[in-house]
Amino acid sequence: MKKYLLALFLLMATFNNIYSQDEGVYVDSKGVLRWNDSHDEVRLFGVNYTAPFAFSYKALKDLGVDIKSAIDIDVKHLVRLGFKAYRIHMWDREISDREGNLLNNEHMELFDYLLMKLKESGIKIILTPIAWWGARWPMPDVETPGFSQVYSKVELITNPKARAAQRNYLKQVINHINGHTGISYKDEPSIIAVEIVNEPHHPDDPEVVTRYIDEMYNVLRNEGFAKPIFYNISETWSDLQAQAVCNSKAEGVSFQWYPTGLVHNKMLKGNYLFNVDEYRIPSESIEGFDRKAKMVYEFDAADIGYSYMYLAMARSFREAGMQFAAVFSYDPAQIAWSNTEYQTHFINLLYTPNKAVGMMIAARAFELLPHKKSFGRYPANNKFDAFLIDRKADLALMNCDTAFYYSNSTDVYPASPEKLIHIAGVGKSPLVDYEGTGAYFLDKIDSGLWKLEVYPDAVWIKDPFEQTSLNREAARLYFKKHKIKFNVSLFGEKIKLYSYDGNYKLPDSAQSFVVEPGVYLLSENSITKEILSAHLSGAENFLGGLFLPEHGKDKVNVYNRTESVLNAANAPDFIFTVASEKKIIDANLYARRLWWRGFQKFELEKISAYEYRLSKKDNLFRPGLIEYCVVITTDDGKSVFPGGGALTPEDWDFDHANIWTLDITDTNISILFDPLRDRKDLVFPHFSRDMRYSLDYKTGVSFTSLNINVTYTDNPSGGFGFQNSIEQYTCDSIDYEYIALYGSAGDVTGDTIKVNLLTNDGAVYSKEIVLTREKNEYKIPLSDFKLSEALLLPSSYPRFLPRKRKSINTSKSLKENLKNLAFLQVVNEPGSAGVRQFSIGKILLTK
Repeated sequence: MKKYLLALFLLMATFNNIYSQDEGVYVDSKGVLRWNDSHDEVRLFGVNYTAPFAFSYKALKDLGVDIKSAIDIDVKHLVRLGFKAYRIHMWDREISDREGNLLNNEHMELFDYLLMKLKESGIKIILTPIAWWGARWPMPDVETPGFSQVYSKVELITNPKARAAQRNYLKQVINHINGHTGISYKDEPSIIAVEIVNEPHHPDDPEVVTRYIDEMYNVLRNEGFAKPIFYNISETWSDLQAQAVCNSKAEGVSFQWYPTGLVHNKMLKGNYLFNVDEYRIPSESIEGFDRKAKMVYEFDAADIGYSYMYLAMARSFREAGMQFAAVFSYDPAQIAWSNTEYQTHFINLLYTPNKAVGMMIAARAFELLPHKKSFGRYPANNKFDAFLIDRKADLALMNCDTAFYYSNSTDVYPASPEKLIHIAGVGKSPLVDYEGTGAYFLDKIDSGLWKLEVYPDAVWIKDPFEQTSLNREAARLYFKKHKIKFNVSLFGEKIKLYSYDGNYKLPDSAQSFVVEPGVYLLSENSITKEILSAHLSGAENFLGGLFLPEHGKDKVNVYNRTESVLNAANAPDFIFTVASEKKIIDANLYARRLWWRGFQKFELEKISAYEYRLSKKDNLFRPGLIEYCVVITTDDGKSVFPGGGALTPEDWDFDHANIWTLDITDTNISILFDPLRDRKDLVFPHFSRDMRYSLDYKTGVSFTSLNINVTYTDNPSGGFGFQNSIEQYTCDSIDYEYIALYGSAGDVTGDTIKVNLLTNDGAVYSKEIVLTREKNEYKIPLSDFKLSEALLLPSSYPRFLPRKRKSINTSKSLKENLKNLAFLQVVNEPGSAGVRQFSIGKILLTK
């Protein structure tokens, strides 16, 4: 018995690099954050998490959920995913009064409890005591007692009364004694640093900024806080402000990264690996910058559902010298089904298993990759060390001697299967074939003995990044039984599977078992009750206390993932996610072309547990408009989608208005941009003082029925552009020769735009077009497009990051590279300051 526990401890300690609880950190003379005892470089990756504060607190209260139980569940998940870092900006408005006195209220008591649980789990913490933000987003804000309620962000730095309140507040926060540990925050070993304030806004005078930082720094030092102090340098970056921060006493500087912008109210489509190719800091002229430690207080690839983006970001962070990085923000499991906390972010082990395992892999990369090592530029850096990014497979992969992790199904074989001690994944691999959609984890305890955790199915039943509400489910869990099959060469030919109650589960077939969510032991031999008790104790409470919403529980859910426009030359599929607690007897698609009197019925093929498809039907997939709906039959009858009604196209009074449409375009053209079709999915730059624009849609001329009309105020360094994902609209089997564009200038003198075509292999092809008011149709040979540069859209936060990227060098012409098309951009380059106007209709590939 002891040898099993010892083996498990040694394996976990070796692989996860768990640091002792009393090991503090310091910043060396070269700006590297190091551990006091070992002097090794600090490499910590984790999350922000907000359950004790703000909307999460209110939502959990409104649902009647015990917040400490919610914290318990989530901390277990953070540990399961191997995260070592936690950061949060404390909502000072909820825990202070107008003079900056700390209120020892329920928020503080819950926060103390969270810190205790994190400490018990070996997770290191950086606190940001001042947030300034209101406490109810996305709901309307409410009046709160805190000091920052009555000051602007700039006034926190410039107003003497605001600074006095902050001094008072910081003193009390750093001396606050955690009621659950009996240790003050300043003496708490798990708190390794403090970041003074979240995302400050600075006045123009840089000396005021330096004085403010030093004033707050001295408060913390005078109260006995001896650990590194960080200050935000990225939020309002300018060379003057950055130098002001580096002139201060702070030992470290903090950054954020939102490479795809924020709050698009939709899931972004396409290849955004371009946006995370590197994290380039313009610090060459900033004296003292290299002597400051660097951390990332917040980051996320917002509004993106893919699982590989975190791994790419972790790689770029390490290249930039970052040593601490925390995703914003981990959704509490008890409200993650709605994604209401921050709709632009969505990450949770239960409800986003692919993204969570992808983030787990990113954490390993962050911990293992060398400081400031570059792996080149996209697309060469999709494979680095033991890590792989496969965009088409939506896959992040870690493949080293001891660990094999994959965020989606893969056929990649492990590097050293005989040495593996950790396996984690979603879907299928050469080692594990699982039919469910939840994550699973296998950890080797001893020779021939593994522990298996299987999580429930997660099904996205709506776009989780659209407008959210606690009355709307974006994702749902299903606790269904599925087959799981294990590789004979790794797990043995006569493997046994034991559940928490000690029952031996009989194999369904060779190496294949039927399992439900839970914890199991996997063994080549019979095992004793002592071993079962040691490793499955408490497994019956695997997800104990998990809140599952009742509304919509008995409904059938259909999420249509079919594109609205496809080229007839492609082999398009109708694709649907279909989920229900009930047994689905059959699923059928009813479709008709506009000139058909009735609907034709097609049986949908079940591809996986929740995915149904109808592959190409020649009599249906001809150019033209198709109307269609889906009918799902269960024991309770039929449900018709969209709408969820009971009347099908076979009923005389079926409502023909509640229906989906699919436009099949002619093979001679490919519509890369249609203002009506694409207006929901277009991506634009930041709207700001430097970039103000307005859009409207008006009837166009010639081929197009609608134009997008752009009016914007240009500045000498600005320029404007919008982007459309076009990967799904192209076909490499057609011999296209031209780009046809419909549009006009808004001024009698005309204007010049650039059409950029970006490919998935990193090329950018561009052509300038002079728009006039008289001409509305422009036909450009593909041979006129030359390698150039493109905008990086959406614009990134922080705003010092590059706005453009250059094409890779390639000998391929645009015509030779059409199969790799990713994005189309229409760009109006910077000109003289003033109002600029232009109008764009459809843009086509033609013969």
